[in-house]
Amino acid sequence: MSAAGGTALTLDALKRFLPMHLRLRDDGTVLSVGPTLAKLAPDLQAGLPGRLVNARPGRSTCPLAAIQEAVDGQGRLILRILNTRDIILRGHGVRDGAGAMLLNLGFGISLHRAIRAAELTDDDFVPSDLAMELMFLREANRGVLHVLSRFNDQLAEARQEAVLQAQTDALTGLRNRRGLDLELAQALRLNGHRQEDAAVPVALIHLDLDHFKQVNDLLGHLAGDELLYRVAAVLKQQVRKADTAARVGGDEFVLLMRGMTSRSALQDLSKRIIRAIRLLTPPELTECQVSASLGIVIWMPGETDSASDLLDRADKALYQAKAAGRSQAVIL
Repeated sequence: MSAAGGTALTLDALKRFLPMHLRLRDDGTVLSVGPTLAKLAPDLQAGLPGRLVNARPGRSTCPLAAIQEAVDGQGRLILRILNTRDIILRGHGVRDGAGAMLLNLGFGISLHRAIRAAELTDDDFVPSDLAMELMFLREANRGVLHVLSRFNDQLAEARQEAVLQAQTDALTGLRNRRGLDLELAQALRLNGHRQEDAAVPVALIHLDLDHFKQVNDLLGHLAGDELLYRVAAVLKQQVRKADTAARVGGDEFVLLMRGMTSRSALQDLSKRIIRAIRLLTPPELTECQVSASLGIVIWMPGETDSASDLLDRADKALYQAKAAGRSQAVIL
């Protein structure tokens, strides 16, 4: 075959330099299909009907008539592949030396859809083709988006870690006072203030260690810190996953127990905690035994939603437990 100017082109050269070409006779017989075009329309070699249509609005959908008009009138050709509705082919055509119609097609703005639909790569385009430049830009864009996505994920993780650290007691790993305030405020706010949230009672336990000062005074602050760490481990073992354990200062701890209303269950829990903390008494401490006093209040939906009021009530219960001889729990 030869181009319009008479230069001969082999079929292999045609496929190599025009991977989106279509060569056909005036009767519609397809003589050659470029390899890239064949990926989008694998059976195009069998003929145009049912595979290509004229995509120009207001014109006949007959692809052969549209091709002949574009080739002989040197106009622009717009076709659509039937099994890929969103992919539009645009191009021009000429008659080669044998009188056949030779089309060179492209994707225009539907390039990204064609790449996705047929899984095209840079091997499917001529290196000098503008599509190659667009593909490089597309790959670069994907790379940048991937990096940005990873960066955003890392930033979100770092922010979450920073927030968690700001709400965590460094010595024990429990929530600190700020973390407790947030958890308690949320527990009270979500009860009775929004119709979609079911009201859930809350038990608040204020715990203070007995004879902790003697540990610090006689054995040193390192021994005191070790005792606090081990007390925190006891509390972690005793609370449920939905509960909150916090160290609010010195040797004071607070437990927030969601849905807990049983006084007997709270007394049993208190006894287990007191018993476990007694076992933590350092052997060097011979004059007294470390223990714990607990003040407990039960909050029911509809009562005050003031966290400070609830903490004050728990503190009063703790004071009563201390006044009654320590190493016990008082429930208000």
